[in-house]
Amino acid sequence: MRVDASVQTRRNDRRTGVENRAQWIVRDIHEEFVDRVSVGDSGELRRVSAEYARERVQLAYASTVHGVQGDTADVSVVGPDVDAAGLYVGLTRGRVHNVAIVVARTDAAARESLAESMQRGIPELTMQDAVRAAQAEMRRAARARDLAAMAMGPVVGAPSAARGMGM
Repeated sequence: MRVDASVQTRRNDRRTGVENRAQWIVRDIHEEFVDRVSVGDSGELRRVSAEYARERVQLAYASTVHGVQGDTADVSVVGPDVDAAGLYVGLTRGRVHNVAIVVARTDAAARESLAESMQRGIPELTMQDAVRAAQAEMRRAARARDLAAMAMGPVVGAPSAARGMGM
């Protein structure tokens, strides 16, 4: 049966060369297998068992931002309340058109909401942040070493270094 449904695979399958989150167009469905062609520029054809298709293939008319990272489509629509990374990925996927949906009462509130999305997320560390973190870790390790030495206490009856050197 000829079909043209957009689907996404949901588990790696090394035997057939299928990767998790890969996008496909179903071309033919047979009793024992399903033929799909890659949505990517390669146009590669993959045949998977009907069992794999039933258990590990989902419709892909819409995907999460993380699921489409690296893909390109004609149109990309990003919904509200994403973080800065999601906004960037979503708005750089469309060849022809990219849209961000913002829910707000006024245009000014919409712009403010979009600006907040651009600020949301985990900020990238600078070199200075990394140096400060390394210095703090070194201080912590030194304190732990000093505390361990104090817990051991002085070693009683140990020969002094001076005696061992013949002084």
